[in-house]
Amino acid sequence: MVIPTPNIEALKVFRPETMSFLSKTDPPTLSAVRSQLCTADQFDEPVYAEWCARLKQTPAHNRKQWEFVYICEALSQRGMLATGKRGLGFGVGKEPLPALFASLGCNIVATDLDPTAAASSDWIPSSQHAAQLSDLNELNICEPRLFSDRVTFRAEDMNQISADLVGFDFTWSACAFEHLGSIRHGLDFFLNSLKCLKPGGVAVHTTEFNLSSNFSTIEAHNLVLFRRFDIESLASKVRQLGCELVPVNYNPGDRAIDRHYDIPPYNNTHLRIHLDRFIFTSIGLIAIKH
Repeated sequence: MVIPTPNIEALKVFRPETMSFLSKTDPPTLSAVRSQLCTADQFDEPVYAEWCARLKQTPAHNRKQWEFVYICEALSQRGMLATGKRGLGFGVGKEPLPALFASLGCNIVATDLDPTAAASSDWIPSSQHAAQLSDLNELNICEPRLFSDRVTFRAEDMNQISADLVGFDFTWSACAFEHLGSIRHGLDFFLNSLKCLKPGGVAVHTTEFNLSSNFSTIEAHNLVLFRRFDIESLASKVRQLGCELVPVNYNPGDRAIDRHYDIPPYNNTHLRIHLDRFIFTSIGLIAIKH
């Protein structure tokens, strides 16, 4: 399936070749998914449309949709989306992944902020917060009886993961840990989420990646842009926990849409966006617990 290319005439030009910290290795693919940036080529791979069909979404050049597909394929290639596997989702909002994973036979614990905290963070007014189990199967991706049998929902603070959340085959989050208040809080969450895994378990998380600088960045209470420097620091700390961060492909792609970015007011068809003086995109990170 060919995804229509957005009108890049309405977007601004970004020249990633001027950023020395970005990689010139082979572009990332979904056929052999690793830790990697969102790039246009991945939308053209057959598996992208296959996952969109299961998610009941029309394929589009939308980096948030890419995050869902990336998480699905990263877990699938590592044997996690199978009957009896236990998964733990953080900051799930109303995303379709808990229902999809349940439809594939997984038992899922889906978590999000409690309603009081979510209201204070503007997640409820923006309709991005899940308040009850039924919010996670609005598209009827999973047969309702199976969904209720296989998925549970609970309030959870990503900055203070409960001690009883252990023994999972996999964990995931989709663009959530950049909203935890600081770079340190985001990285601490990633490390703490590894404690929820059993040996051999897999963590897949997506977040915001700063394409403009490996030095300056945005670090606000509601948004952080992670730099390559931060991720390399994270990789070292992951190893100290006896885990492995799958090596990152920092190639930003070289298609026209890879070199353009959206400005406010944003639309839903872009891979890069501009905020303040930075251009950023989505990155997926995979860690394995030994």
